[in-house]
Amino acid sequence: MIGRLFGLDPAPAVGCRVLELGCGDGANVLSMAQTLPGASFVGVDASAAAIGRGAELAAAAGLPNVELRVAQLEALPEDLGEFDYIVSHGVYSWVSPRARGALLECARERLRGEGIAYVSYNAYPGCHLRDMTREILRYHVREVADPQERLHRAQQLMQTIVAIEEPSVYARALREQMERMLSYSDGLLFHDDLAEISTPFYFHEFVEHADAHGLRFLSEAELSDSRMEGVPASAGELFASVADDPLAREQYMDFFKNRTFRRTLLCREGVRVRRALEDVQLEGFAISSAAKPSEEDREGDVETFVTPEGHSVATSQPLVLAALRALAEAWPGALEFPELLERSLSATDTPSEPAAVSLRRVLLEAYVARVVDLHATPPPVSARAGERPCASPLARAQCAAGLPAVSSLLHVNAQLEGDLEPRLLVLLDGTRDVEALARELSCTEQQAEEALARLASLGLLQA
Repeated sequence: MIGRLFGLDPAPAVGCRVLELGCGDGANVLSMAQTLPGASFVGVDASAAAIGRGAELAAAAGLPNVELRVAQLEALPEDLGEFDYIVSHGVYSWVSPRARGALLECARERLRGEGIAYVSYNAYPGCHLRDMTREILRYHVREVADPQERLHRAQQLMQTIVAIEEPSVYARALREQMERMLSYSDGLLFHDDLAEISTPFYFHEFVEHADAHGLRFLSEAELSDSRMEGVPASAGELFASVADDPLAREQYMDFFKNRTFRRTLLCREGVRVRRALEDVQLEGFAISSAAKPSEEDREGDVETFVTPEGHSVATSQPLVLAALRALAEAWPGALEFPELLERSLSATDTPSEPAAVSLRRVLLEAYVARVVDLHATPPPVSARAGERPCASPLARAQCAAGLPAVSSLLHVNAQLEGDLEPRLLVLLDGTRDVEALARELSCTEQQAEEALARLASLGLLQA
């Protein structure tokens, strides 16, 4: 979708080839594979144990379009072939310089035509403070080998430092950083902050490294990350002075935001990138939104729609209000632009041609503001349970394996609540109606229906 917004012609997701470098147990590629059965996925990781766990889940979920392989970045198999998309999340900053080079060289050699690579990494200037906390924690656990004990002692030290009311500016900054880190999951703390290698980069350093391997910057994976709100006039003047240099704009954005992490999209050198986004592209996308109307923020004719993450848009325009209401009703499903336009027009008196132009413009702004999502390929998700509800086989397999979170059809982790939801999820193979489900679960039909409605809202039920 982002490739098309920037004027590229990348392969349609429905039949593409995807490579993930550093796939771990394959959770990411398995999640993609379940929604794109006509595409093929290859995951590579150095851990044989992780690949083994992923292969078991793939078999349990019945995903024949996934291949998981054990290999080092510096010695990738020769027979991997070419790919339309290459993903490497949480790898670049945590491997050796040689492995980082091998990662980018793989993207250059194996990306097809106008294919796109995704690489995430820790970023400066924000990670300077994180570097300090990492050095403190690694000193504290320097003689501890057991992973669980390293985590326990690191968290103990952070709790101790957070409790000390040293008044200096530097001590306060350290306390606030460690307080944030105490909210991290054990996996994130262990992988990012207690790892042997954890190397942040300035954006310009990463781009220079990519350029040396024949790759160029396309955009961030979330366009909102390249948006700056509430800047003073002086910042606006600076941005205007580098308007023709998107790389300089991105670097200054990091300075202003004190960015700590980046998710960057790359394409091959020589691919033409159109920097001016054209909202006419939205006519070929589907749109979804989890935003709901907020009665608290309503003032007169102005309604505010708020997402669960707190992103919001306020409007009194009848066309936009109709569109947001239609998207809220369709959630977690997505509406193709022509259908959304038709639904919006049916509630307004706006002529169709001006309405299409107006709606495209607003939706693009709402996408950049994280209020709506755009999809080149809409997720195969159901907003309603239906007569015989069916959950994705991957989510059912993950639930049966006792995993704390399952992969939704929206490609996010979904947390199940209570005792009923996990037991219900594993039964949703499309063979039972609500009465049979309630009987097997020893609950009322109303309880089963309420649990099904929540699973549907999480994007776990198949269309």
